[in-house]
Amino acid sequence: MTAPTVPAGPAPLTDLAAPEPRRRRYRQLGLLLGAVIIGVVLALALLRTVRPHLYAGTVLQGDTPAPSMNGLMLSGGEPVDLAAFDDEFVMVYFGYANCPDVCPTTLSTAARAVESLSQDQKDRTQLLMVSVDPERDSLEYLEIYTSFFHPSFLGATGAVDDVDTVTSQYGVFYQLGEGDDYTVDHTASLMGIDPDGVLRIVWSPEVTSEQLAADIAELLG
Repeated sequence: MTAPTVPAGPAPLTDLAAPEPRRRRYRQLGLLLGAVIIGVVLALALLRTVRPHLYAGTVLQGDTPAPSMNGLMLSGGEPVDLAAFDDEFVMVYFGYANCPDVCPTTLSTAARAVESLSQDQKDRTQLLMVSVDPERDSLEYLEIYTSFFHPSFLGATGAVDDVDTVTSQYGVFYQLGEGDDYTVDHTASLMGIDPDGVLRIVWSPEVTSEQLAADIAELLG
């Protein structure tokens, strides 16, 4: 009798070991993907850290010292000496005390900006308002007017000829109106002299206190 044929068993599972290299490759790919994600996150964090400050004002190039204010007097009676503000940031505003709108608005904005700075930055920031209306703005009146907005603010003015010289050096226009209760048309920009004594930045009247404070903090370093 012929022996029954025994059915062939299943083929040897020679590729059972294959999943192990595949798992290893997946693990390597996962590690690589994780490293890439971490790298991207770190790069974005670094980008946020080193992102340059975007100034709200117009930054002026060069290192020429700001024009002097020879002939002008501070509200306390002493001559204006910009060199005395060494290592300070000086905001300069040309206006007048009887101004009905832009002057008080700008000084209020500057006051809020100063108050939002750190104490060290606040101590190194000064506002100087130069009156282009010396006939009505006495030094005593300027002291009262500027301190109304902030106790650290200073006022200054001088003889008409001296005011004319200083305004021309700073590129400021002004023109007196007519009548007893006249107004004065004038450049309403706010200017900034950096701690090195350089006229560094000019802001439009529309600048906000937040923008102003950010620019000042950046320029103080």
